Formats: sequence, structure tokens, C-alpha cells
Amino acid sequence: MTSFFENIYDIAYFFNTNIGIFAFILLYIFIVLLILPASWLSLLSGFLYGSYFGSIIVFFAAVIGASVAFFISKSFLSIKLKKVINRFPRLSLMEQVVQKGGLKLILLARLSPLFPFSILNYFYGLNNIKFRNFALGLLGIIPGTFLYCSIGSLAKSLQDLKNLQPTNNLFITIISVVSTLMVVYFSAKYAKEYINESKDISL
Repeated sequence: MTSFFENIYDIAYFFNTNIGIFAFILLYIFIVLLILPASWLSLLSGFLYGSYFGSIIVFFAAVIGASVAFFISKSFLSIKLKKVINRFPRLSLMEQVVQKGGLKLILLARLSPLFPFSILNYFYGLNNIKFRNFALGLLGIIPGTFLYCSIGSLAKSLQDLKNLQPTNNLFITIISVVSTLMVVYFSAKYAKEYINESKDISL
């Protein structure tokens, strides 16, 4: 990571051109598809473009990357993994919980830092989730995106950016804790409902 920031110092001006912004978006999409951490890119976006424009760029790139990952998962992985899921009751239960929760559960999971962004993109593609709900659920990444970009905008140089760490933000912390608790609550609720419905059918 250190060598990356040292090398990019000489070409930082490039990312402030139209082509540079396009290249940054492509890089972010690539990172998302490879299920690699993208938080450092969000910090970099804040440093290069500021809190607001940087957040817009990150959100736009994240939405594209997430959508591509969703369709890759649904088109090429879901059929094969569906057979595997059906063999394991717990995985099948998890699938049913997600379907029952719909947009509400998707949005809450996006707000919670407990669930990795890139992994969720592929996971949702394995379930019978409408793309509309998947796309609306991406609105949940806005608070975290703005936080990282705002922190990145505070850096005076790339060297400062390398040493930046996300600080504790009370508003973001409250959202994260509440959303995580609600994910746990609704997951348990929908799991119980599915189990009871399965018992009724078997009777």
C-alpha cells in the first residue's frame, strides 16, 4: 500500500481530469468485483475530489460494480450453487430468510458494517431477489461512503492520507449498531416464521 501511494503521487493530477475520473471509477468497479477492500479508495476519492463530489463518484462506481457482481452471480453461479444450498438445511433457511426480508433486510444489511459490501453483492445474486430491491438497498451505503470521503478530504497530502484512519462518528455508530441489531432481530423472526410454515405444510 505504501509503494502505491508513493507512485501515485506523481500522477495525482491525472485523476482530476475527465479521463482520470473515468479511470478511477473503473478501478473502483474492478476492486468491488474482486471482493477486495475499497475503503482506501473512498478515502482517496475524498482527497482528490472532496467530500461531496468524491462521495458521488464512489457511490456511482459502487452501484455499477455491485450491479455487475449481482448479475454475474445470478447468471453464472446461482444454478450451480442452488444445488449445494438445497443439500444443507441451514443454507436453505438463510436463503428463505433473505427472500422474506426483502428490501428491508437488504437495506439494513447495507447499513451495518458487519456485512462486507462486495460479498453481499454476490450473495444476493444467489437468491431470488429482484434487482429493484437490490438497487434500492444500495442507498444504505451512502452514510459510510460520505464518512470515508469526508475523512479523506481532510488530508493535506497523499502522505497524510496514508496515515488517516476512520474516526468514531456518533451518528454513523448509532446507525451501524441499530441496523445490525435489526438485521439479527428480523433474521430470527423470518427464520422462525419459515420453520413454522414448513411444519404446517408437512402436517
